[in-house]
Amino acid sequence: MDGDTRGLGSRADRGAGHPTRRLLVLGGAAAGLALLVDHGLRVETPQPPPPVPTRRPAPDEALLLSALAGLERLRRSETAVLSAREDALVRRLRTLGDEQVRVLRGRLTNAGVPTAVIDAAVTSSPDTAPTTSPTASSIVTTTQSSPASGSGDVRTDTALAQLMVESLRAEDWEALAASTAGTRQLLAAAYAQRLAGALLLGAALPPSPTSPVRPQLLGRTQSLLYAFEVVAAQSTGAQRRTAQATLTGLGRLEDTLTSTSSTEVAGWSLPYPVTTAQAARRLATDTLSSAVDAAAVLGRSDPSAPSLEDAAHWSARLQALAVDWNLPLTAFPGAST
Repeated sequence: MDGDTRGLGSRADRGAGHPTRRLLVLGGAAAGLALLVDHGLRVETPQPPPPVPTRRPAPDEALLLSALAGLERLRRSETAVLSAREDALVRRLRTLGDEQVRVLRGRLTNAGVPTAVIDAAVTSSPDTAPTTSPTASSIVTTTQSSPASGSGDVRTDTALAQLMVESLRAEDWEALAASTAGTRQLLAAAYAQRLAGALLLGAALPPSPTSPVRPQLLGRTQSLLYAFEVVAAQSTGAQRRTAQATLTGLGRLEDTLTSTSSTEVAGWSLPYPVTTAQAARRLATDTLSSAVDAAAVLGRSDPSAPSLEDAAHWSARLQALAVDWNLPLTAFPGAST
């Protein structure tokens, strides 16, 4: 036993005195690295990639994206109607919608919103209608099923008109009231044009809420009634019949306003003498154009949801009447783009 023990111990002593191959390799590598460092070569471990910067949302970004998604749904519906039959009015509405899309996309792009973000918002949930919370600073776009949402069941002017009316709800006006002034001006004008298109397609607008601007709307309506009484008196033939039809429409508009508001009857003066049919036509187009522009101004004077909706409904009815005087619909009536 003693001999065996000495044998094992002697082998261990011999192993401790000679380095192994692994130690030799590691030692050589360390010596080479020291030589490289000594000659000025810096050896560093790779740094982790920088964090991806978080993009700050643009002003009213969610609201504008939601508006674009709504326009895209209307565009598909208009395309469906046009595929069934050619319609000059629907074609015009489609052209105006394309212009609105171009302007709103440009506004987002100029604010730094990536094109991929815009495209994703516009193409998502094609058969649902967007809803937005009333607070513009934290608008969250969600989807909600609606009988008029999507474009699969829209094949007629009547269905398209109903879709256009139902696409604007109380939440949209509340979100608009909470937005910045520039966005509010553009979307209020676009919404008014949409309602005018629905009227021309045969839809009936629901009553708009009584608002602080209602007395001003009534006063301007009554001044238009006076102007068109002069237009009708100085016109003949087809122009006289058109003036009388406009008077009828203005009378109905006055009735809807006076049911909840009143104003003192005042005298109105004409901007220039009207003694010929030509002057009468000029008065008709001038007063209607000025009234549509005034609707945008009134909406800015009290940017609450009821006032914005009230002014837009009033503007829509005037735009529909103005078409009979060869004043075409525009994408953003009364607003500067």
